[in-house]
Amino acid sequence: MTDFSVDLHVHTSASPDGRSSLQALAAAAKAKGLHALAVTDHNLCTPVPAELDGVLLIPGCEVSTQAGHITGLFLERPLDLDMTGPLPPPEAAVDAIHQAGGLAALAHPYQKPGAEPERLALPLDALETVNARAAFKVPDANRRAARLAQDWSLPGVGGSDAHDAAEVGNACTVLTAEELSLPALRRALLAGGRAVLYRDTPHVRKGLSQWTKARRTGLSRLPKAALYLAYCAALDLCNARRSPKCLL
Repeated sequence: MTDFSVDLHVHTSASPDGRSSLQALAAAAKAKGLHALAVTDHNLCTPVPAELDGVLLIPGCEVSTQAGHITGLFLERPLDLDMTGPLPPPEAAVDAIHQAGGLAALAHPYQKPGAEPERLALPLDALETVNARAAFKVPDANRRAARLAQDWSLPGVGGSDAHDAAEVGNACTVLTAEELSLPALRRALLAGGRAVLYRDTPHVRKGLSQWTKARRTGLSRLPKAALYLAYCAALDLCNARRSPKCLL
């Protein structure tokens, strides 16, 4: 048995706010010692090769639902779910993921202030207990997610939620498996892995991804995106200085 480091939450430039190609993400993963990446574009089942640059690629999708985001991992085929119209109920997303042969994981359940995922009753396979972007607005989001996974007796998984190559590997899941293959990693996830946070993603990365999204969706959104990017950069500067007087 061998430990494999797997980033189970990554977005390519196929996502509206994704900034890096699949090739760039795989190269970053290899440079950081990761063995596999789950490609979980927003509401897209992006086709991926079996491996790239020596990194195993896991087919996935992050579905936006009425109750938040649910990631489908180890998908065997695209989801039979309309992800272009109104947000589907979470039950429909989980069912579509299972019908496609995948595992359903509740993503960053406490990322938004006021979220109450504990009210959900879904046949989930895992819960994202470590997300490198989750603490942007809720500092203890990951800790609360870990507690929820324990309460629900679900395996905890970790992912960077990377939107560009610089973010890959900020968080990951260590899976103990007999070999580096999709079936083996899938079994290891269900058996329980170890979610690891190496670093919280800087706020400015979120600002850059929102800037990218604004550029793709209309010039009218650019001024707001520029202000948000500046705000994120200021937050990072304040954190770096660790100044209690810096209130933003």
